Amino acid sequence: MSTPSPVRRWLPWLALLAGLAAHLGWMHADGWPKVRNAGHGRDLASYYYAVKAADQGLNPYDKDTLSRLARVEDTRAGVHPYFYPPPFLLTVLWVLPLTLMEAYHVWFWGDALWLLAAALALWWLVPRPATLVAGAVVVATFTPLYNNHVMGQANLPVFALAAWGFALAERDRPWSGGALMGLACMMKMSPALLVLWWLVQGRWRPVAAACGSAVLYSVMTLPLLDLQGQWVFYRDILPGFSSGEYGGLSIPITLFGNHSIPNLWAQGFGLRAQMKGPAALGASLTNLAALVGVYWGLRGARTDGLGRLCGAGALVVLMLIVPVYAYEHHFVMMLLPLVAAAAAVADRRLGWGWGVVLALAYLPLAWPLEQVKETALSMQGPGRWLLQEAKFFAAVAVGLTCLIGARR
Repeated sequence: MSTPSPVRRWLPWLALLAGLAAHLGWMHADGWPKVRNAGHGRDLASYYYAVKAADQGLNPYDKDTLSRLARVEDTRAGVHPYFYPPPFLLTVLWVLPLTLMEAYHVWFWGDALWLLAAALALWWLVPRPATLVAGAVVVATFTPLYNNHVMGQANLPVFALAAWGFALAERDRPWSGGALMGLACMMKMSPALLVLWWLVQGRWRPVAAACGSAVLYSVMTLPLLDLQGQWVFYRDILPGFSSGEYGGLSIPITLFGNHSIPNLWAQGFGLRAQMKGPAALGASLTNLAALVGVYWGLRGARTDGLGRLCGAGALVVLMLIVPVYAYEHHFVMMLLPLVAAAAAVADRRLGWGWGVVLALAYLPLAWPLEQVKETALSMQGPGRWLLQEAKFFAAVAVGLTCLIGARR
């Protein structure tokens, strides 16, 4: 067997560096002016004022309290509600000595490091040229990443932690991997689907590490938010996730760019604010069927790194489309299923036809949402709706590709 030349060995890494350079170039040329000239901190304001409220002994889950703090500092008239698990507050303690805009600027540039960390986690699990090359293409051209940076959202830190937690557990480091996954779950609940996959497989060590670390992170949060304050999340906020009642969030479910299963049911029954009645039942049954179907399909998944990555890719797609809200910035996590599916095609576990499916799915996924909306609104008839929901159907196609790849 011939040994690849040094040039061939380094070409995939050069591709990843080129992708990162292109990404940073966009951040500097297009994203940074938007961030620098904004005066409201966008979605970061919710985390910023939540940790400030907790630091002052106030309720971070009270939207009016957050808005009042923002008005006192004269940064914005109102703030979206904070609806994340209590330990999330520990991860944003560093913003306390900063102004809102200083924190927003640090968050914007720090996002690039989290993106790099996530890409390296995928390569560490599947150390093949295709992983790096596919990662380079996505990093350079996937517009939800740029949307996430400007929005000041927390998706990339959660994704990077979950990716490394999963990779570590799959590379025989179940305790450290589970602990990182537990932290990801305590920032956002959706990575728990990966923990559930471990549980279904009877892999108790990473499950125990994830659950134990989640308890530990909650205990560590007590000096900042006492037990009663933390209970507010589990009593008042978490139960509302299935209906779209995210602590008083006033964004319509059917807003253009929501790529979720509940959104389709809400459209069908003419709902805007909360899931209820037949729409809620239909969405719940569809979500349940999707979850059962994917976990059932993963029973026959291969146990090597690529098989595991493809299985995780199918679950990540579910993590995105099952909740009531699945906006453009949430889709940064599609990096994992896209890279997994591309690696499966490159490894010839999937035929060229699946490569065509993946390429066709990537086009709407990477198409800037603003352009999709502008084009869709200029159309009439069924084509308008199909384009409006193209990102949803494309994500489903990628998830199905990953599921098949996991079993091949």
